[in-house]
Amino acid sequence: MINLVGVGAIFIDDIVQPDGTTHMGVLGGGVIHAMMGAAIWDERPGICALAGYDLPVMLHDFLRQYVDITGLHTLEVAQARAWQIFEYDGTRRELHRVQHIEPFIKGAQPEHLPAEYHQAQAFYFLQDFAGIWAWRKTQALKLWEPNQLAMDDPSRRDDMREVMCLSGVKVVSPNLLEAQLVYGETLTPHELLMAMIHDGAPSAVLRMGKQGALLMDARDELSYHVPTVPGVSVIDQTGAGNAFNGGMIVGLMRGKSLAESAAMGAVSASFCLERVGVIVPSHVSLFERDRRYQQVMDGIKQIDYSSQ
Repeated sequence: MINLVGVGAIFIDDIVQPDGTTHMGVLGGGVIHAMMGAAIWDERPGICALAGYDLPVMLHDFLRQYVDITGLHTLEVAQARAWQIFEYDGTRRELHRVQHIEPFIKGAQPEHLPAEYHQAQAFYFLQDFAGIWAWRKTQALKLWEPNQLAMDDPSRRDDMREVMCLSGVKVVSPNLLEAQLVYGETLTPHELLMAMIHDGAPSAVLRMGKQGALLMDARDELSYHVPTVPGVSVIDQTGAGNAFNGGMIVGLMRGKSLAESAAMGAVSASFCLERVGVIVPSHVSLFERDRRYQQVMDGIKQIDYSSQ
């Protein structure tokens, strides 16, 4: 039985590092990074994802080793491909290289979900507002990573509020930039977190890159800071936030607290940062995985903003 399903689309990344180093034809897509981040925690997730007719066979075979591909839906258009251009300050520009990109940005829809996945316990979604709304009838634990392209101005706050209140999403997990696009650049990270909670998110996680993650559960409105894994040598940032969410949803699915689950996410992100492209689960040492998890757990802090 498939316990966890990732929903989205496959991309091929052509990565350009700040020093001009390039890595061409790298398997990517947020849902793939996320599900490889989940797979290091002894899961074999399924993917409900869109791919082009010309997805290279070697990438197809690689996926099959670590995830169930029953839900891989092949379109009659060329495989989505994009430049991922990084600057020294950590910012990234994504430039699409194929004509028909809209289906991949929209990602898989409920009609693409195979019957084998209907009883899954948890779903990871990389979707825009309309995309995640389409999945509102899905009865399972749902983690929503908003598509950054949809969060382009403050006028989308009503859309954000509607999704968080009415779509059945359990956790919303944007990065700092994505949250600022909707709620404004002047808000502090804590204020961004509170805004999502007050707009109806049952739980909110704000991913902040090197600064770790802030998180809050609406039931108690207690804030926690989850650090990154110390001492990680960063090779490539692509997909680390997705991998974080993949690790985190495994923890939530298993009944762990939001903070414990985010610690699992931080570990998944650390392994993603250390290589170009997606994590290769069979290359991850279980001893090192568990050691890193304990390091992150030891660094989690509850934050009292009332005295600040």
